[in-house]
Amino acid sequence: MVSLEQIREEMLKWDNFILMGHVDPDGDCIGSLFALKWYLESINKSSLVLLTEELAEKYAILGIKDSDYRLFQDYSLTAREDTCYIALDAGNSDRLGAGEKLVDRVFLINMDHHVDNPLYGKLNYVNPEKAAVGEIIYDLIKLDEEYQLNRKIATAIATAIVSDTGAFRYQNTSSGVFRIMAELMETGIDVYGINRAMFSNYHYSVLKLLGQALSSLEISADGKVAYLRVEQGMLEESGAEISESSGLVNYARDIYGVEVGISFIEEEENITRVSFRSNEYCPVNEVAAYFGGGGHPRAAGCTINKGIDQAVELVLQKVKEYV
Repeated sequence: MVSLEQIREEMLKWDNFILMGHVDPDGDCIGSLFALKWYLESINKSSLVLLTEELAEKYAILGIKDSDYRLFQDYSLTAREDTCYIALDAGNSDRLGAGEKLVDRVFLINMDHHVDNPLYGKLNYVNPEKAAVGEIIYDLIKLDEEYQLNRKIATAIATAIVSDTGAFRYQNTSSGVFRIMAELMETGIDVYGINRAMFSNYHYSVLKLLGQALSSLEISADGKVAYLRVEQGMLEESGAEISESSGLVNYARDIYGVEVGISFIEEEENITRVSFRSNEYCPVNEVAAYFGGGGHPRAAGCTINKGIDQAVELVLQKVKEYV
């Protein structure tokens, strides 16, 4: 693994960049991608963000233009020798979606903060001590001593940090996070607006889905594990999109006395997406890794090619080994 200074030195050698994040991108992924893109453009580099899916409405606060990004499905994905490819916030290469097929064919820089990242790039900078990849992008930009952060880039970095710290509620919130946020606020960013966009702006259909999901809530392992489920019928009845179910797991985790919260999302008849959150001691990234997934010690996920009932049974059996 190399230093962030070495990453910067290498980037300065290139004029063209393709930036990629992970599938089902969250606020850290989106904020980091566009913060880096806009910084690169400010130093006269050409860059394009490639996404696996269309941007969610909440990212309107970033002021992203249609010309700033393309979807993989609409882009001719070929290995280009004159282009540096950068992966952000993707804990392993299969999280890049369609971009995975490029990993061994291009010059790829991998920047991440997942502790289990296998270092799949030509150059790798992985720092699990950082609350968000947005912190890493901030540190990278600050190496440019002549550059002054503007409000647009600062908003993107703040979105990344706010998202992955749960609006500063998670254990990864450090004093360094607040120092960075203080500097970002000096540019005039709207922290209230960012928080509202990330965590407090729901469609009616999402609240209907929440009610259905909460009605499925169950407790296990002497009250140390709580889990809920979202089945296809719930999505159809509520009118919510499956992508809008990602935050439901927090309701399970936040129950008094619970160590691990889990959500089971039925993507298809025999495909179940599982999200894990823990409070104090359970390394849920290890549980997720057992099923082929990964993440952070307090937040992780996986996809199990089983029906939702079987997935619940298998996951609970494994989680009980940790609590």
